[in-house]
This record gives sequence, C-alpha cells and structure tokens, in this order.
Amino acid sequence: MENNFEDMQKLWQAQKPVEFDLTSLVAGLKKTEIKQRREQLFMLIITPLTIGFLFWSMPWRENRGIEISLYIIAFAMIWVLGMAIRSKVTNSDSSERFSNEEYLKTQIAKLSYRYQIAKKYMYGYTFLLLLALNISYYILLEPLSTITRVGIHLALTLSLTGFMHWQIRRKVKKYDLELKPMIEQMKAMLDQKPES
Repeated sequence: MENNFEDMQKLWQAQKPVEFDLTSLVAGLKKTEIKQRREQLFMLIITPLTIGFLFWSMPWRENRGIEISLYIIAFAMIWVLGMAIRSKVTNSDSSERFSNEEYLKTQIAKLSYRYQIAKKYMYGYTFLLLLALNISYYILLEPLSTITRVGIHLALTLSLTGFMHWQIRRKVKKYDLELKPMIEQMKAMLDQKPES
C-alpha cells in the first residue's frame, strides 16, 4: 500500500507545471470588459427610460399603492445598475500588470462579484419586481372578479418567475464557461507567486 502511495506521489511530482496562456487570459479580460461596457451603456439608457415611462403611463398620483410599486421597481433597477458598475473589470491592456498581485486580486474579486450578482442578487431583483407588479395589478385589476384577479396574479407571477429563473441559469452557465476559467487561472497565478 505504501509503495503504491509513493508511486502516485512520484508521478504527481514528475508532472510539469501547467503553462498559463497569458495571451488568452488578457483577451478574455478584454472581451469581458467590452461586454460589460455594452451592458452598462444599455442599462444606463434603459433604466431611466423605463422608470420615466412607468411614472408617465401609470396613475401613480391617484393611488399610493401604485406609487410605492413604482418606487420599488425604480429601486430594484438602480440597485442592479449599481452592482453592474461596481463589478466592472479594470482596463487590461498590458500583460505587465499581471505581475501585480493587487491587480490580480482586484480582477478576481470583480469577476467573482459578477458571478454573485447572477447567482444570488438577481433572485432578489426578481422578488422586488414581482412584489411591485403584484401590488400594481392588485390595484389596477380591482374592478374584475376575484377569480380573474387571482388567475392573473398567478399567471403573472409564475411566468415572470419562470422567465427570470431561466435567464439567471443561462447567465450562470455562460459565466461558468467564460468567467470561471479566468478566475481559476488568475488564482493559480497568485498561488505561484513567491512569498515576499
């Protein structure tokens, strides 16, 4: 048994260290940075337009519940926009920066935060949207019968929940393919750095 363990240990030690493809890491970070810039630009345009349109089209001055639901939607959209801006990766135009341990730690933290947004915080965003929409629909559908209102509430809640869950899972799978390898490669680079 001990001989078998020693053979495995020698085999492990004989393995060559994994060579990092710094070029592909830099290219991946640049690609992520470009995508983030596009997403943020889209969010910076669509967030105020959506909030403005909702306040313009909804009778929020007539009912306090609708006003509260619009504030919840506005808060949720601004909250997600703020998280997206905080997770922006730093410009990665030169490979010389990869010798900087602080740079690597910052990039890892920001990419991991993007992961967290998709895995964790988007469900909170979905909950806030559902809460706000159900408050509004409860008030706006008041003239309808109770059965019709409950049916609309259930259909709205289930369809929005299903759609958002599907979108979140799709985004997490995408991050598994794109961000996770970069995070692991940068962590390995940090582990290889000699202690000062």
